[in-house]
Amino acid sequence: MAKSSDWMPGTRTGILAMCLSWILYLTEARRTAWGIPEAEFAELGTLSSTAQALLQKAQNDAERTHVVTVECQEAFKALSAKMRFFRDRYFKIPPLSEGDWAALGFRQKDTHPSPAPAPDGVPAASLSYPGGPHAMTVHLGPLAGTLELAPESDYGYVVYLGIMPPGGATLEQAASEKHYLMKVPTDGKGLSHYRFTRRRKEKLLFDAEDAGMTAYVCCRYENRKGEAGQWGPVASAVIP
Repeated sequence: MAKSSDWMPGTRTGILAMCLSWILYLTEARRTAWGIPEAEFAELGTLSSTAQALLQKAQNDAERTHVVTVECQEAFKALSAKMRFFRDRYFKIPPLSEGDWAALGFRQKDTHPSPAPAPDGVPAASLSYPGGPHAMTVHLGPLAGTLELAPESDYGYVVYLGIMPPGGATLEQAASEKHYLMKVPTDGKGLSHYRFTRRRKEKLLFDAEDAGMTAYVCCRYENRKGEAGQWGPVASAVIP
């Protein structure tokens, strides 16, 4: 799992979703403008496809073996390493705009010398079913009865996610890579970082093995400096 301060999503499906959004956003024109070699872009796609295929095998009881499990772990290590390489090599220099940076799922780089106030507002999250298996949409906005924050302190949302099996996770499940929840969370402290976004809604993708479990989502505002505000209420829904 990624650290809460890290930009990498905390789940394998989250990593795949972010990588897919990159691949769709990196049009030929952008790849040329940003100096991304076609061979590097092709390798990113290959690593993503390999990780996705192995994840599907690892989730299938008929195909899952110790070898498949290890291969899946290695595939996601390789994909994560390539994504970090892309971020460090191609996404940190002009001509990327603030909009590009946010579209790729990152916190805004601090290019403003003036101090930005820490967020003092409270956001809220709600969940809906967009259709399709193992997917939800999280809707983000100010808590009812509160005002929008100024752009300096409300630059975006940090979304946190946790999954709890019916009745709570066993010790083994809680210690697994997904860190399943043993009890209902009261705020976002026990949840894993999912992603930073400036959008009002984000699609959440889950593994097939998580169907029937409960997803818990919590968010908080973040300013341009990466300083986070108060936790909003926890939203929950059963994973389809």
